[in-house]
Parts: sequence; structure tokens; C-alpha cells
Amino acid sequence: MSEPTLLAQAHAWRQSQDWQSAGWSSEQAFLAAGRTADWVASLGLDEASQAACLIYPVALQRAVSDKALIARWGEDVAGLLKGFDRLASMRGQLGSGQAGAEPSAGRQDQIETLRRMILALSDDIRVVIARLAFHQVRLEDMAQALRQDDETGLHDQALQLGQETMLVQAPLANRLGIWQLKWAMEDLAFRFTQPKVYKQIAAWLDEKRSEREAFVQRTISALNRLMQEAGLQAQVAGRPKHLYSIYNKMRQKTLAFDDLRDLRAFRILVKTQSDCYEALAQLHAAYRPMTDEFDDYIVRPKPNGYQSLHTVLLDEQDRPFEVQIRTHDMHLRAEYGVAAHWRYKETGGSAVASSGSGPQAGHEQQIQWLRQMLDWGHAVGQVRLSSDRIYVLTPQARIVELAAGATALDFAYALHTELGHRCRGAKADGQIITLQTPLATGQTIELLTVKLGTPSRDWLQPELGYLKTNRARSKVRAYFNALEAEEKGASAPEAGLPEDPVPTSEALAAHEQEVEQTLMARVQRTRPTAGKGQVLVVGVDRMLTHFAKCCRPLPPDPITGFVTRGRGVTVHRAQCPTLARMMAAQPDRVIETSWGSPPSASSASSGARPTYAVGITLRADRRDGFMRLMTETLIKERVSLGRLTTHQTSESLTLSAEVQVEDAAQLDHCLIALRGLPGVRSVVRD
Repeated sequence: MSEPTLLAQAHAWRQSQDWQSAGWSSEQAFLAAGRTADWVASLGLDEASQAACLIYPVALQRAVSDKALIARWGEDVAGLLKGFDRLASMRGQLGSGQAGAEPSAGRQDQIETLRRMILALSDDIRVVIARLAFHQVRLEDMAQALRQDDETGLHDQALQLGQETMLVQAPLANRLGIWQLKWAMEDLAFRFTQPKVYKQIAAWLDEKRSEREAFVQRTISALNRLMQEAGLQAQVAGRPKHLYSIYNKMRQKTLAFDDLRDLRAFRILVKTQSDCYEALAQLHAAYRPMTDEFDDYIVRPKPNGYQSLHTVLLDEQDRPFEVQIRTHDMHLRAEYGVAAHWRYKETGGSAVASSGSGPQAGHEQQIQWLRQMLDWGHAVGQVRLSSDRIYVLTPQARIVELAAGATALDFAYALHTELGHRCRGAKADGQIITLQTPLATGQTIELLTVKLGTPSRDWLQPELGYLKTNRARSKVRAYFNALEAEEKGASAPEAGLPEDPVPTSEALAAHEQEVEQTLMARVQRTRPTAGKGQVLVVGVDRMLTHFAKCCRPLPPDPITGFVTRGRGVTVHRAQCPTLARMMAAQPDRVIETSWGSPPSASSASSGARPTYAVGITLRADRRDGFMRLMTETLIKERVSLGRLTTHQTSESLTLSAEVQVEDAAQLDHCLIALRGLPGVRSVVRD
């Protein structure tokens, strides 16, 4: 006796199991699994895919380990079951928006990233197709439930399910060319999200879908006979317009239902361009054409490269139907090239498909190839998308796209530069990981940060594995470049301006001389230029400036600039004694400066407002717990503490600190708060 097939084993096993699960009755779960398997069989997936659908999720729940799952069902089915589970965990990552509302630009980007993330989570394309079939069964069950029970709560669930379908699953089915699922999903989602409009369009149709589909089959036969009699080798395909397609046409072209002339559409594929026009002539001879509904996109292609002939004909009962005629090459370009069908449909027929480089272009190329494979009937098993991108989540369910191999530090810098600088650890799905651990698609990453922190130079060492992405590395380099520039500026003496040491090359000396001459030539100009929140240097665009360490100016202190050798303009407080000495020695180097306009409210609220370093000196009685009180006060005043030195005697304490403040007003408020601490004798600005 021969061993039963894998599919037969799955059928027998599911009959013996208890299918009770959360939110489902045993009978519902059992039937849903069977209908999902029927869907994937109709889509041409293999026996392993059908078997996995029949036994999911119970087989996964019953298995005590991955090894047991493989031993019972084999690696292929076990891999599919695990893949199903990974995608099931993605449900609800994007909360549903308002009914009928267009997603914002930022939300649309997140939706698009979620679609790519779903594909990236599945190293086997059969997982994605089967999950789409699972989703279609959920839609069918919801429709059945609504017919049986008209509860308000059920309508809310249907609305949420319909919105999720329109945003994620239907576009994915469209991109993969799985038209049967796309149409079925869209019609049901349309019914859930806009029930009144759905019912109105359904009422307008004077024939049921089965009758419309029968019309399509009769017309295909008639068109095939017509092409054969004309000696043309042609492939004729057709499908009725679905309710959601009708709604979209009416909405996008502002048409009334009676004005629609392509409720039934057909496509004829021929060998050559001349065959296209021959087929058109045969159609116009056999049927009555509507002259105002003819478009020649072969002679005048669409902006995205789409080519085809479109004509609308009337049958013997004066029912209009549309026919598109194109060559096989035109069809391939339209379906898989720059005029990709999914791009044309999802952008309303106006967008030019991406032809650039990067992860988006690479993703589109993979989808085009997958759709060719599905459309041409090749085996679907073990088709894998490349793994050069990963998709991870913040605790708030925001999706972040990174290069494969990216670490928690890369993730932090992708969110915000300051988060990266302050990152000291991370958790992946609640488990602590090292900063060098590569992240994986689908993980939820929680960053562990300090309040005040700076990056480490070790992060730039490739062999240590802290950073993978160029974006993160460039942010760390920028920090240290700025730090080195500041240190060089602080180390050079300003008073008296002694000559710089002999440069290492004549070219460098000539360059510095040229810069200095340019600055001096512009000192007398009167037009100030700078961005908001910066120092305005009169007559000089994008001038390199830095603040003098001797007086540390703050807005709105009166300030004056002094042209230094090779380091741009040093900004001093107008009453700075060091500046007074230099002005007396070299008055021609003085340049007018002022503070730029303050940052806008929006930039201030986003954390973009600049801060300035200033020194303070505090004298107080020595007492236990004083440092804690001082630190708490600074935190309360939203002032960051940098360098700190202390000098103590048996009775007193002297602190010299560098703090970061936004302006003199914040500094004054901070000094007043510090003076109010117990035992403080004095607090002054250096």
C-alpha cells in the first residue's frame, strides 16, 4: 500500500484536531483553513503550500519544538508555518485611519514601508501569497457575519478590516499580479468602508456579477473567432469591471454611472504593431465603435511609457465594452517595465515608475520578476526576495528601513542624531542585546540612552562592528570633526595675534592668505547674511565663526567679531577685555556682528534651537547632598551640565562648571534658582 501524499496526510490530521482558538469556534477555524487551502490551490501553489494552510495554526501550536515540527511535516511545510506566524504578528502595526480619509504623506510612506516589510519577513514568496489568501478568508467571514448580525460593534471591526485591506493587502496582491485576490479583496473592503456607496453602485448595475461574467465569456469566444477568421494569432482575455473599479473610475474621472462605457473590459495580445491596427479594423467592422472613446497610445504613449490601443464597442444589445489591443512586448513592458501595471493603478495612471537606484528600485525589479514568474505559470516554491534590507519597529510601531546587518546604533541614528549620540544599549523584543548585534526584520527595538552622552571613537572602527550604515558613520564623524575644530580654535592664542608657524606646504600658505585677504576686503560691507539662530557677520556669506573662550557670549549680549588668522571670525562680548586689547593693536580686523533672528516656535519645539556653552562659578558651604541638589536644579531648569571642577575646604565648596543654555535669560533664571539652594553664598557668570 502506497504512503499517502502530503496533502492527504494534512487532510487526515486536521480532521482529528481540536480547532478551538481565540475568537474562533472550532468549526469556523476548521472551515477557514480549508477555504484558504482552496484559494492557494486555485492560485497554482504547490502541495506543500496547501498542506501548510490546512494545518495552520494548530500544527504550530501543537509542536513542542522546531525539530518536532520538521520531523512531522518536513522542512518545507515547517518553514511555511513559521513564515505564516511571522506575518500574522504584523497585523495592526499601522493603526487604521479615518474612514475614507486619504493617508498623510508621512503615513503613506509608513504604509509603503510596511508593504515592503511584509515581503522582507518572508524569504519564501509562497508565504506572502498564502497570507493574502488567509486575509481574503477573513474578509469573507466578516461579510457573512454582517449578513447574520447587524451589530454596531461588528461594523466597527469590518471598517478597520476594510481599511487595512485597502492600505496593505490589496496593493500587495496587485503588485504580485494576483488579480483574483486583488479584485475580491477590494470589493469586500469597499463594502466595509463605504457601505452606502457600495450599495448604490450595486443597485445601478442591471445585471448580477455572474451574468456579467457570462457576458465576458461569450464575448471572448466571439473575439477569438473574429481574430482567427482574420488570420491573426491573438490571445484574448477579459474580466468584468468590479464594483470598486467602477467606483474608482467614477471618482477619478468625475463621471456619472450612466457615462461609464467600459464596465466590461477585454485585452487582445498580438505579435506585431501592424497586427494591432489590423485587429482594430476587424473589431470596428464587426461592432459599432464609439468614436469619442478611442485612444491610440501606440503613436502617443503615456508619459510613463504605456502603449496600447483603447476602443469602446457596442454589442447587438447596445451594451458598451472596452477592448485594449497591444503586442506581447508592449504587454510585458506595461506589466513589468517602466509602465508597471501596479504603479499605474495605484497612482491613478499619472506617475512615472521609478527608474533610479536604491532599495526602492531594487524592490520593484524583484516584484516585476516575481509577477512574470506567476503570470507565466512557473513553480512558485522557494522563490526568495533578496535580503539587502531589513525592517524593524520602534515601541510606537513606527517602521524603520535599514541596510541588512544594521545594528541598534544604526537604528538610533536613523531616528535622530542625538538619540544615536546618547545610545548606550538596546532591547530587541524585550531582550537586551549588545550594540554590535545585527538586527532582524520584524524586531521591535527599544533604545537605552543616557541624558547626556557623546559618541565613542570606537564606533568608527569597522572591525568592532558598531555601525553598518554610511548615514550613521557620517553623523559620528561629523561630531568628532566639529569637536576637533573647536579644540583647535581654543588652543590658538588670540591676544596679540602672533604669526602662525610656517605651513607644511606653499599651497596651504597661499590658501590661508587668500582667505584672510578675502575677509579683510569684506569687512567694510554693510549687508548682514546668516540663517536663523546664527551669528550675522556683515557682508560675508556662510562665514566660519566660533565663540571666544575668554568671554563666552550668549544671546542677546552685544557682540563684536574679530578676524583671526586661518580660523575665520572669533565672536566676543562687546565689553570683553581681551577683545579691547586686540582692537587697540589691530583695529582693521574688527568686523560687525550681531545675533540672527530667533528660531521659530516650530523649530524650538522640535529641539532644533541652538544652545551655547557658558561658565559659572558657585561658592557654597560644604554640606552633604549638595551636589545632588545642584544637579536636580539644573535638570529642572532644562540646563545641561558639561565640564565640572570642584575645590573643597573643610568648610566651603567652590564649583567651576560649564553649562549649556539657550540665551542669557535662561542663564539668569538658572543662576537665581541655584542661589536659592541651602548654603549657597554666591553664583556668578564667568
